[in-house]
Formats: sequence, structure tokens, C-alpha cells
Amino acid sequence: MTSTDGMVSGAGPTAPVAEQPWQVRGPHDRTGASPRARAWRTFLETSAVVRNNLERHLQEQVGLRLSDYNFLLLLAEAEDGCLRMGDLAERMVFSPSRLSYQAKTLEQRELISRCPDTHDRRGMTARLTPQGHDLFRRASHVHAAHIRELFHAVVDEDEALQLQRICLKIQRNAS
Repeated sequence: MTSTDGMVSGAGPTAPVAEQPWQVRGPHDRTGASPRARAWRTFLETSAVVRNNLERHLQEQVGLRLSDYNFLLLLAEAEDGCLRMGDLAERMVFSPSRLSYQAKTLEQRELISRCPDTHDRRGMTARLTPQGHDLFRRASHVHAAHIRELFHAVVDEDEALQLQRICLKIQRNAS
């Protein structure tokens, strides 16, 4: 909890809250002063900062965009490393509308293969290739270490559970 002097109170000694550039509000701020309005803006801006940071790190370290990582993650988690394109589109967190283009790009990089669905010849199935599996394995280690650095280092277990509950409520309401 932040006190009026800009200090964070909690279990340990108080520490100053470092304001970020996006938190500095000018006289024309249109966010509103309510805690919900401030929380929303902070949530939205923090999400963008974290996503951009994750995107840049994955690209620099393993040559994947975050949406490519998500695509490979879904295949890695699927039975036999294979999913129908329609199922992938439903599960994609990032840019499901660009799924065909993304699949084509990943296929050109030999990270996935696509073939007609064995149960419905009108549909296509995407499968993780051995090269895709290897790259995903490397990327998942890099990504997990980066998440520990960005998130785990600053959020304790109770905060993580509270954040998860809040995010799930927002997801349910937005769906």
C-alpha cells in the first residue's frame, strides 16, 4: 500500500515508490482520480511495457516474436505436437486473425509443418517439427528466466495469487 508520502508500506521497511515516465501525470490528464481509473491505466500501461520487453528479449535471444512463441507453445502442449488450425486460432492469445500468415512464416522457417486434417480434409493441421521443438525448448528456457527476472523478482506469492484472481475476473468479464 502506498502512503501519502510516496512510501510503500507492507511487511518490511518502507521503500520509496519509483515513478515511471508513464505514471507522471500532467495538468491535462484525462484518466480520472478514482483508484479504479488509476489502476486501469497502470494495468494497461504495465501490460504494454511488459509485453514489449518480452517481445524484444525473445527476438534478441532466439529470433522469435512473442506471438510465434505462443504459437509454438500451443503446439508443444498439444497431444503429438499437433493442432487443427481452427483450434489454434481459438487458443491464440496474440493476433489470431494473422494465424495463416504466421503459420506460413513458421513453416518457411521449418519450425512447423501443415497438412490436411485427417478427420476433416477441408481443415488444416499444424505440427511442430523437430527443429521447431528444439527452438521452442531453447526459447522456453530463455523466456522462463526472463519472466523470473521481470515478475517473480518483484511479486511475492500473495501478490501473485491476488493478481491472478483479478486478471481471471477481468478475462471472464471481457469474454
